[in-house]
Amino acid sequence: DNTHLLSKYQYQVSTRSPQSPSAKNSLTDITSNSGTEEVVWGQFGVSEDDLYIWTEKLRKWISLTVVSRLAQEIKDINKALRRIGCEDTQIGEVGVSTLKQLALTKGNFIPGFNSVVPYLDFSSNQEYFTRRILELGKDGCMSEFCWNSGGDYGKKWGEHLPTDSAIVMHLLCTYMDSRLPAQPRFPDGKTFTSQYFIKTPDKPNLSKKDNLLLHQTSINPPCYQVVVGENIFTLPKGRNNMFQALLLFLYHVKHKQDGMLGRINLGLSGINLLWIFDN
Repeated sequence: DNTHLLSKYQYQVSTRSPQSPSAKNSLTDITSNSGTEEVVWGQFGVSEDDLYIWTEKLRKWISLTVVSRLAQEIKDINKALRRIGCEDTQIGEVGVSTLKQLALTKGNFIPGFNSVVPYLDFSSNQEYFTRRILELGKDGCMSEFCWNSGGDYGKKWGEHLPTDSAIVMHLLCTYMDSRLPAQPRFPDGKTFTSQYFIKTPDKPNLSKKDNLLLHQTSINPPCYQVVVGENIFTLPKGRNNMFQALLLFLYHVKHKQDGMLGRINLGLSGINLLWIFDN
């Protein structure tokens, strides 16, 4: 429960930039492939102003609860590794397999090490990946976030590196993995990721009536859809695509599943994520 942390922050939404002619239609651009075009947000009575405020709140929650906290833990673990004589095996300087082995042997001496390793198991370029987490987590609002690229560290960002959208989605899914109860079906511990997230080239099985999925349909540029039952909801492409996909996923949980994701409450008595929809 991060209420104590989040209550310290007053949410002041920044001034919106003037709308482009096409921006006015962004809600009606959302369609379902269920045979007819549907206005996703419009059919729920959600205005563009609602969507804008919810996006800002979700971004702040992810930043404070996941990214900034992870960035601090990485710094603390690296400091602890230096203290016990492992200065040549810092996070960001060695591969994930080395970190996993180190967590097994030194985990008892370094609190939180074992719980941080799953977050790092994402990119083969650990130096870039770690630096980007530290950069995104430095100010509590991910001001450096670039939805379709990343950071330049000595050399220009390239498509062989993960986008910020991919990084943030991975960190959020890993956070949710850590909060959902372990299940024998998912021995790797990825309880949320295995059930609720799929990435191209994998495709959803639309014959499953109980589908609720975040579906990444494109790597570069990153693009996400939401699958509910037999329906695929295609959201506007661009810088807020990932956040809108997450919002639609969470909106469904709040209104169609009474705030429950499996056995976990995403509301006040659980993860406390659904407050983003409160006025």
